[in-house]
Parts: sequence; C-alpha cells; structure tokens
Amino acid sequence: MKSIYLTGLRQARVEEAPEPDFQSPDSVILKTKVAGLCGSDLHYFISESVGGDPVHYPCLVGHECSAEVVSNGSEAKKYKPGEKVVIEPSISCGVCDQCLAGRFNTCRKIKFLGHPGELPGCFADYFVMPEKNLIALSSKLSLEEGMLAEPLSIARHALYLAAVENSATVGVLGAGPIGLLLIMLLKSYEFSSIFATDRSEARVDAALRAGASWAANVEEEDIISEIAARQPLGLDVVFEVSGDQEAIDQAVELVKPGGKIIQIGISLPERISHRSSILRRKEITIINSRRQNKCLEESLNLLAEKKLKVDWLITHRFSPEEAQTAFTTAADRLDGVLKAAFVF
Repeated sequence: MKSIYLTGLRQARVEEAPEPDFQSPDSVILKTKVAGLCGSDLHYFISESVGGDPVHYPCLVGHECSAEVVSNGSEAKKYKPGEKVVIEPSISCGVCDQCLAGRFNTCRKIKFLGHPGELPGCFADYFVMPEKNLIALSSKLSLEEGMLAEPLSIARHALYLAAVENSATVGVLGAGPIGLLLIMLLKSYEFSSIFATDRSEARVDAALRAGASWAANVEEEDIISEIAARQPLGLDVVFEVSGDQEAIDQAVELVKPGGKIIQIGISLPERISHRSSILRRKEITIINSRRQNKCLEESLNLLAEKKLKVDWLITHRFSPEEAQTAFTTAADRLDGVLKAAFVF
C-alpha cells in the first residue's frame, strides 16, 4: 500500500508498505478517504524536536480523517465493510485514574494515531483502529466535512474549558484551521465580540469570513493598541492558537484582570515564558488545552445540523504522490493555503 512517510527534516515521500493486520479482535481495518494536514503533522515536518520530544524518522503521521471500513476483527461487529466513518484518534485505556475521572485526553497510557512512537498514522491507504474509536459518518456530511470534525472538536473542547457566556469579549490569536473553526463555533453560539490575529493576510481575511468582528495582521498592525482602542477594559478570554511566544505575550497583555487565557497552540520549544508580574497583578488564569475530550460526536452533530459551514476551509487537495509539495505548501503557508488535505 502507499504510505506517506516523513523521512527527515522537511522531507516527505510516498513509499510502499505492507498492509496492516488486525491488532486485536475488536480492531477494524480502514481505508483512508480524506486526511487533513494538522499543525502537529507540520511540526514533525519542520522540526526534529517538538516540545522537547525528539522526532524519530521515518515516521507515518496523520490523524484527521474520514475512512471506509474494509474488514472487522472477530469482536468488531458494529460497522459493516463499506460504511463511512470518522476517527477518534486517541486511544485511552479506560481504567487509569484519569480515565475513571472522565479525563480520557490525559489518560496515563494514551496512544494517539499518527503520533511518532505511539501509533502509525492515517496518511496511508489503510490503517487500523479499535472499533470504539469509530463514529458513523452521517449521510448529510461529505467525507471532507467528516474529516474537519476532528479539528472542530479541538475548538469545542477549548470553549468548554473557557466556560464563558456569549456576552464575553474574545480574542483568537492564530487563524489557522483550528482558530478559524473556533471563530465559526463562537459565531454559531452568538458571540459578538471576536478579535482575531494572524501573520497571513489570507488567514486574516478568512477570520473575517468565519465571523470575527475584527481581524488584523500582526506584521502590519499594533494589535495591542488596536484592540485596546475597541475594548479598553481588555478581553474576557483569549484563545492562543499559534504556539508562538509573541502571541503568548500578546495574550497576557490583552486579557483583562481576572480573565482567562486558553492555550491551544503547541510550541516547538520545550519551554515558553510569561511576564509573571502582569499575570500576578491581573490575576490571570491560564488553562492548557490538550486535544479534546469526547467532543468528536458533538462536532459531527453540529456539522450535520449545518450550524457551521466549513467546507471552504479546505483550499488545497493533494494526492499521496504530492506529499512533499503538500507538506511544504502547508508548512510555509504558500498560495494562500488555509487547510490542506490528502485525497486517497
């Protein structure tokens, strides 16, 4: 089968690999249909270390996907071959203290699809997952919409963590796919004061299309003073979705006393810093968001109910043979790319 491997720093290519076999009686062999390039996949492409963890090449990444059931293990009986499904990429043990507390995303023995050293990813013709990690794709949704449910679930989880009413003033720093989905989600819940930033003009324009009430390019505007002119008391909550130190610093400046920062973006360096004096004086709460926790089905329902229109986010589609171009385009934000996807 065709598999897309990262073989070194900024190197991606298609290689032939053996087709996977059942990992357990409850596992399902799946055929990848549409797979999205996530920011974490791009991290593995542009850096040999992410958050202090080394990337071991070659690696098979990818976790955002819609797929088709090919065959079932002896104990997997819920789905029939040919059915279209969406994948919950995180496999939790179900018995550790975190799982028993309902915190499946911080499971002590978690394994994640396409995370180097844990599970081979979905950037391949076929892959294997437990039956419990599959959710049927509604006939109301396209394969591409189904794939976008996973990044939408990241945004939904972060919004749960923020625990704010729709009267809150909100900042979204980083208008990549998850930032844009978060803006759409906020708009669907009738938030009216949404301030968005990015370094890409295409993504600033996309933020306005997604529903931001104001958006600007951080390379061209003094966003601190511009937002302060519009919200002199500061913002109630800031979602930091880029992982950049500059954006993290801006979040601290922008949030009002007693406000919250939700850290969604993953930083490449192992350590980030904050201005402790401002954090203390403002008594700011910082909440780190890890992936998502049981938000995928809800996200699929939101999409099926047409609460959000998301298909325009996919601006670039690639075949597996175009792996190098796909990763380079997405990582370097070329050609106005918002979301890139592999079509198998």
